[in-house]
Amino acid sequence: MGKILGALLVSLLTLSLAALPVAPSGAQSTAETAKAATSDPVWRLVVNDQFKSGGFPQHWLRYDGRYGSGAENCARPDHAFVKDGKMRMVLRYRTAGKCGRGWYSAGMMLAKDYEAIDQKISIRFRVELVRGITGHRILPMRWPSSDEWRTKGEEDLCESSLLDGCATFLHGVDGRVDREYKVNQARWHTYTFARRNYTVRTWIDGKRRWVYRGNKMTLPPTLKRPVLQQECRLSCPRGRVGREVILIDWIKIWNPR
Repeated sequence: MGKILGALLVSLLTLSLAALPVAPSGAQSTAETAKAATSDPVWRLVVNDQFKSGGFPQHWLRYDGRYGSGAENCARPDHAFVKDGKMRMVLRYRTAGKCGRGWYSAGMMLAKDYEAIDQKISIRFRVELVRGITGHRILPMRWPSSDEWRTKGEEDLCESSLLDGCATFLHGVDGRVDREYKVNQARWHTYTFARRNYTVRTWIDGKRRWVYRGNKMTLPPTLKRPVLQQECRLSCPRGRVGREVILIDWIKIWNPR
């Protein structure tokens, strides 16, 4: 379930993390941001990406090279970009790149400055397929900053290879727990996930879909960061035609006060 990064993290973490923004990258005003950041007594808004400015937010680190649970998976930084007020993540065939000819996808990890044990994430996205090419998506994932998922836990909050739903997989020390949701990912939906005091709650379009109460074994209390990851399914397509495009309207992230 999204076993990421390995050598990729080495290249990602060499990027400068100085002076990372905690205000929104978009059209929301300073007053609106301040109100959102102070109106919740439990959570503090730390990321509010609306993607209206056209630039790629510097607090996200883009994948570059091999990654993931399959040997074929390879990412290019230019496959994650902002256009027309949306973040786009693209899976498509390229004739050249760091991994040679083949299928390239997109991945992003939030900078270390925003890591937390407990966290709340809300994201609005949909998936667009061209000529039936379907990838494997985890939007979002929470990955341990130590890169030791087997002992530190991994939280795959909305994972899917199809368009008719997604599932939450919570990997702990003693195995995993999971929950499936029926939802048409070809249409716009808002997904919200909150982990707090060993409890994970999920909502889709404001409707609560699951509450899981765990412990330190099923939900290890380790520092994690949000990840948005796209990859091939069990194997990449044999042909060269088609693409999958994930369009993200916005993403908000809160850390505990």
